[in-house]
Amino acid sequence: MDYRTKFKNSKFAFIVTVTILGLILGWMLAMQLDFLKKKEPIFTLPKQVPYADTVKIEGFSEVKLMQFMEDVEMKFPNIVIHQAKLETGNFTSPRFIKYNALFGFQTSDTDVIKYKSWKESVIAYKAWQMKRLKTNEDYYKFLVRVRYAADTNYVKKLKQFK
Repeated sequence: MDYRTKFKNSKFAFIVTVTILGLILGWMLAMQLDFLKKKEPIFTLPKQVPYADTVKIEGFSEVKLMQFMEDVEMKFPNIVIHQAKLETGNFTSPRFIKYNALFGFQTSDTDVIKYKSWKESVIAYKAWQMKRLKTNEDYYKFLVRVRYAADTNYVKKLKQFK
């Protein structure tokens, strides 16, 4: 009996097929586990975010922050700037100074996401906002709905900036 006949008419074909599929699935699982071991950001920046390719490290000021938020068409910039102030201790926290992190996004409970510039942090927030904010939604209620902060008084603290 030649090989082709044996392959067509026996359990040999089934065993070979299952073995190959097992190897492929095993490889896919190994690749997935390798991916999960890496500390990847919670999200990636979508390509449609304005200025995503033009971020440059520049000096920071509150005026520049507000102007850049307007440039990228940030929704509710007057509230978002208060978030940045609250999250960074009025722009003095080590997370902001060392990692350009304006909004406290983290990869886990302790690892802050590091940005090349404060503008990149704003773009990440804008992408996060675009993905979750519903049309005509009250922004304070939105922050509660998405559980933006663990602090139950977070919105109350934001409103105190007015």
